[in-house]
Amino acid sequence: MSLLDRIQKIDLGKLEMDRNVNGILNALKKRDENIRCDAARALGRLKDQNAVEGLLGSLEDESGDVRYNSASALGMIGDERAIGPLIKVLKEDKWYVRVHAADSLGMMGDPIAVEPLISSLKDQKVRNNSATALGKIGDKRAVEPLINALSSDDFTFRTAAEEALGRIGDESAIEPLVALLNDNDISVKRHAAGALGKIGDKRAIKPLIDAKKNERWYVKLQMEEAVKDIQSKNTEK
Repeated sequence: MSLLDRIQKIDLGKLEMDRNVNGILNALKKRDENIRCDAARALGRLKDQNAVEGLLGSLEDESGDVRYNSASALGMIGDERAIGPLIKVLKEDKWYVRVHAADSLGMMGDPIAVEPLISSLKDQKVRNNSATALGKIGDKRAVEPLINALSSDDFTFRTAAEEALGRIGDESAIEPLVALLNDNDISVKRHAAGALGKIGDKRAIKPLIDAKKNERWYVKLQMEEAVKDIQSKNTEK
């Protein structure tokens, strides 16, 4: 890196402190990849909508690292202009860029992203993040695909789907989640209990009580908390 580039990199911190969005946008065009990455991150932290167009341009940067930092920054800013471009990024070559696009779409919470995120549940590199994003959006179109994900061989995908179903709160997920209280993976059991607690349907109380009898103490604790959550929700009604 040249001396000039080092000076520019040091100046970037001051530009952020001064909330000089235009100055940081200029840094987003610099020759050095690290400077462009730092600039994208800074723009995300500032959450200034004036940075959106520049960051959208950087979604096509030659550097995958710049692209993923730009995708993340756009999610932090949350401007709807980024939704369409981020959806397109779900199909780009670099898997880690797709991951950050899915995360950002979840943060933004717009239902327009539901169908593309459902499609990306088939992408093994991105599916956990897509499931989490669908849970954050909370659209019931995602319920059936997420229920289907509960039969995956990948326990991390199952847990991501469980958590998403708990966030969405649709009662059609109760039986599939109850079935996972007897899963071989402890993490899957705990997430199933947590999801059932969030949904709050009293039909899950007995299965939770039955399932906890032979479990380790920390799994029992999660199941007990779920029962309390369900009872609390039904008392409030």
